[in-house]
Amino acid sequence: METERLILREPADGDVEALRDYYRRNAARFAPFEPVVPDTQADQLAWIVARHAERVGGRATSFLAFDRGTSQTAGIVMMNGFSSEGGLSAMLSYSVDGAFEGQGYATEAVRRVIEYAAAELGVGSLTAYYAPSNVRSGHLLERLGFTIVGQTPVIPGFEKLMRPNMIAVIATMPEPKT
Repeated sequence: METERLILREPADGDVEALRDYYRRNAARFAPFEPVVPDTQADQLAWIVARHAERVGGRATSFLAFDRGTSQTAGIVMMNGFSSEGGLSAMLSYSVDGAFEGQGYATEAVRRVIEYAAAELGVGSLTAYYAPSNVRSGHLLERLGFTIVGQTPVIPGFEKLMRPNMIAVIATMPEPKT
């Protein structure tokens, strides 16, 4: 898939090193918002590969967003938790490299994946979560038509698996363009 400034594609086996570098470069920025990445190199590589696996059993898909000018990984957009209960829905998550933050790259990549999800996969709604402190993410989701539906509670014992007090937003997908 393409946008004005980006080429988006699913990860390939040869992308492991680029993904590891992406997460290392952005570790401090992502720490408040991302699940904890394992400490050992072997566990970290396994986590990265599993997280970005191609359509694992039809439950997930990921897209790496490469800047056309530099070929650098500008961001990542993922959909997982696909469910057909009450119409096809999925969970949306995304991140952007610090070098590309604040320049519209995340909006451009997420918008394109939303269009793909609606037109090609038949997804009827997407849900995303963001931390209240991540104001940019909240604004991005609002610009793309998401509305707040709730906030997750603090769940004792799950602090390492999920972030407490995340704001849940949902968007009904637009009709595919014909």
